[in-house]
Amino acid sequence: MRLILCSLFILFIISASMAGGIKGRISNKTGEALPYAGIVVKTSGEGTIANDEGLYEFALPAGTYEIIFQYLGFKTLTKSVVVGNEFQELNIVLEEQALNLNEVKVDNKREDPAYTIMRKAIAKARFHQLQVRAYTAKVYSRSTALPTKIPYLVERRLRKEGVQEGKAIINESVAEIQYRRPNNFKQHIISTRNSLDNSIPSPNEYILASLYSPEIAGTISPLSPKSFAYYKFEYEGYFEDRGQIINKIKVIPRAYGEGVFRGSLYIIDERWAIHSYDLETTNSGLDISAKQIFNPIQNVWLPVNQQFRIKGSYLGFAGEFKYLVSLTYQKMDVDPGLKEDIVVNDPKVDEEVSEKNRKKNLEKMIQEQKAFSTKNLRKFTKEYDKELKKERKNKGEDTRIVREDSIVVDTMANKRDTTYWENLRPIPLTNSEVQSYAMQDSIRVIKDAHKFNSRPDSTNFKIQHILVGNTYSFKKQNFLRIESPFLAFYYNTVEGYALNLAAEYQKRWGKSSYFTIRPYGRYTSGRDRFNGNLQANIGNKNSNFMITGGEMVNQINRDNPITPFGNTISTLIFERNRAKLYQSKFLKTEYSISNIFDVFSFNTSLEYEQRQELFDMENIKSLINWPERNFIPNRPINDELESTGFPNHDALVFQISADIRPWRRYLVRNGEKRYLRSKKPSFSVLYKSGLGFGGDVDYDFLQGGIRQSIDLGPRNTVSYSVKGGGFLSNKEMYFPDFRHFLGNESFFRLGDPLTQFRSLPYYEHSTQQWFVEGHALWSMQRFLITQLPVFRLRGLKETVQLHYLFSPTSRHYGELVYGVDHILRFFRIETVVQFDSYKINKVEFRLGTTFSLADLK
Repeated sequence: MRLILCSLFILFIISASMAGGIKGRISNKTGEALPYAGIVVKTSGEGTIANDEGLYEFALPAGTYEIIFQYLGFKTLTKSVVVGNEFQELNIVLEEQALNLNEVKVDNKREDPAYTIMRKAIAKARFHQLQVRAYTAKVYSRSTALPTKIPYLVERRLRKEGVQEGKAIINESVAEIQYRRPNNFKQHIISTRNSLDNSIPSPNEYILASLYSPEIAGTISPLSPKSFAYYKFEYEGYFEDRGQIINKIKVIPRAYGEGVFRGSLYIIDERWAIHSYDLETTNSGLDISAKQIFNPIQNVWLPVNQQFRIKGSYLGFAGEFKYLVSLTYQKMDVDPGLKEDIVVNDPKVDEEVSEKNRKKNLEKMIQEQKAFSTKNLRKFTKEYDKELKKERKNKGEDTRIVREDSIVVDTMANKRDTTYWENLRPIPLTNSEVQSYAMQDSIRVIKDAHKFNSRPDSTNFKIQHILVGNTYSFKKQNFLRIESPFLAFYYNTVEGYALNLAAEYQKRWGKSSYFTIRPYGRYTSGRDRFNGNLQANIGNKNSNFMITGGEMVNQINRDNPITPFGNTISTLIFERNRAKLYQSKFLKTEYSISNIFDVFSFNTSLEYEQRQELFDMENIKSLINWPERNFIPNRPINDELESTGFPNHDALVFQISADIRPWRRYLVRNGEKRYLRSKKPSFSVLYKSGLGFGGDVDYDFLQGGIRQSIDLGPRNTVSYSVKGGGFLSNKEMYFPDFRHFLGNESFFRLGDPLTQFRSLPYYEHSTQQWFVEGHALWSMQRFLITQLPVFRLRGLKETVQLHYLFSPTSRHYGELVYGVDHILRFFRIETVVQFDSYKINKVEFRLGTTFSLADLK
C-alpha cells in the first residue's frame, strides 16, 4: 500500500509539472500591448488577466476550449483551442470596436436615447444586486505601487526599507470568497506575498465597489436613483457581443469634481445590466480610475476583470497605485424569483403598463406580467427587499448589520516559495515587478543578517530615547512608551516654562483587554515647582475604568478651548495670554461603557478637588515687544460676576452623561463590530452635581443635546448641533463650576469645526443660570470659487456656518462664517462676522487646520 501511495504521489507530481495551457501577448493591429485584457473560458467562466505589457499565461487541463479575449473598446474575440500537456503560444490581435449609430432600438423623440436606457438600467439596478443569493469564487489580486517622488527628509530612511523612486512595490494574494445575500462574505486567504516584508495584506475590499449601489465610497453611481441630478448622458452607439446588443453611454458630470464619475458605461440592451465600464473620479487632488469587465455566469452578468488606478501627489509624495483583480466563480445560487425575462418600460417613451393587480411577490408578478414601468419596478424591488429583511429578522439575524466578513488566513499564506507562485500566479509579472521582488529579497537577506547580529530596537534602550521618545515592545504584549519632552515644552504666564515628562506602561491580553499606568511629571520654571499625577486604566474596547490623582494646573474651562501649544505661541509671540488657569490637587475615578445594545453609551465620574486661584508672574515678557499690548490678568472677565476670583476651596463633583444613537448601523469583521457614521440624529444628556456634603460647592446642572449630519449629495453635507440646559440649583458655586462655552479669540483656530465658536470671548458669557447654543455647518464642493474647476479639482471645499448663543448676558450672540477648506491639503481660512443682538459687531479672520491638534498637550 505504501508503494502504491508513493507511486500515485510521483504520478501526481509528474502530471502537475506537465500541466499545459496557453500563453502569449494581446495587442492591437499596430502591435501596441493591450494591458490587463481579459481571458475567459466560455463554458466555465474561469479566467485571468494580461499584465501591463499585454502578456498572459493561462494554465488549463488538457482538452478543447472556447477562449474569449476581451478589452474595453475592442471587439471580443473567441478562439477554439486544444490544450495538451504543454503550454502553447497564442498571440492575439484585437480589432477596435466600431459603434453603430444607424439603428437605435429605443425611441428618441426629444431627448437623447441614453436617458431612456439609463432610466431602465437604474430601475433594474437593485434587481441585479439581489439576483445572486450565494456564490463561491477564487480571487487573485495584485497591487503595485510606484513612487515617483519621495520627500528628501524621509528618502534615506525609506530606501533602507526598500522604498525608492522608480521602484515598484508589489502585493499579491489568492483567496477564496463565499458570499451570501445580502452582504455576508467569508474570505479564506490561501496565499499572499509582497515585496516589502511579506506580511499579511488586508482582505480583498474590491467586493464593496458595486456600481449597482447608489454610492461607492461617497461617490454617486451613474446607476443611483438620484443620478440625473448629477449627470448628463449621451448615447454614443452600440455594438454586438456574444449575441447581445451593448449600448455605449457617455457619463458626463454636471460639475466634475469629488463625488462624481466621468467616462463610459456599457449597458446590455433588454437586460439593462452592466456589460463593462471605464470611469474616473478625483479625491483630494488624486486621480482615480476604475474599469470592470462583466461576463455571463449562469445567465447573470458578473464582474470577472477589475482594474483600479490612483495617480497623483500628497504630502510631498507622488506616484501611481494599481490594483488588479481576477475572479473565477465556482458555485453560484441564483434567486429563481428574479428572472431576466421581464420587460422594463420607460413611461416617457413607452406606453404605460397596466398594473391593477399589484402583488407583493415579485416572482408572481414576473410570471403573470412580463412588463413593468421603471417606477413600478423600483417599487416592487423595494418590496422584495423588505421581504428579505423580514426573513432575516424572523431568522434572528441582526438587520443593523450592513456587511459581515469572516476572514481566515491560511497558516502557510505568507510562506509559499517562488516556485509555488510561479505555478499559481494567473497574471505574469512585468519586468519591473520581477526586479522589485529580486531587490527586496536582497534587502531582506541583509536585514535578517543584521537582526541576527544585533538586538532588536523594540527592546534596546538608547540614551537619545529620553529626548526623542520611544516605544519598547516586550513579550506577552507588554509595552513601555517614553514620551519626548520636546513635544510637551510649553509656556504660560502663571508658571513660566513648563517641562513635561511622561511614560506609560501597557499590558494587553485577549482580543481587546488592557491595563495601563501612566506617571506624569511637570516642572515649571516660574514657580520653581514640580508637580504631576498618576493615572491607571483597565478595560477593553467597550468599557474603561480610570483612577487618577495628583496635583496639576488646569484651565478654568475643563473642555480646554485653548491647547497648551496654541497658548504658548499666542503668549510668547503675540503677547496674548489666552488660557486662564488654576491649581488643583485632585483624586478622580471615572467609568465609561459604550455600545450597549449598539445604541447607548454612558460615562460617569466622581472627582474631589482642592482648588487654588493662580496669578500672573511678575515681569513676564514675550519674545516680541508689542508697544500697544499688555498681558491681561489670569482672572477672567465675566458679565454675570463682578469678580471671577475665588478663595481656596474644596469641591466634590459627580457627573453622568449618556449618548443615544437609535439608528446606528455597523459592519462586522471576524465577530468585531465597526460602527458607521449615521445620517440620523444622535442625542446626548448630561447631569452634573456639586455634592455639598463632601466639599464647598452645592449645585445641580442638567443639559441635553441633539446632533446630526445630513448628506445632500457628493461632498455636500449639512451638520447641526443644538444644546440647552441650566442649573436646577446653585446654592454654592465658584467660577470654575459655571457653564463655559467653546469660545475662541485666537487668529489660529483649533478644535471641532462644528461646535466651536469662532469669535466668542472665552469666559465673558459663562453662566450660572441657563443657556441655549446652536451650530450649523454647510460644507460643499461647489459654491462660489469652487464653481471654477481649477479650484474644485484641487479638493477645495467651501463652508457656510452659523453659530448662536442665548444666555442671560449674551442676549442673541451670533456668528456668520464663510470658509475655504483644504488649502494646501491642510489649512482652512475663515471670515467671521460677529453679531450682537442681530447687529454686526465686528469682522475677523481665522486660520485653522483640517485636522485636530487638540491632543497636543
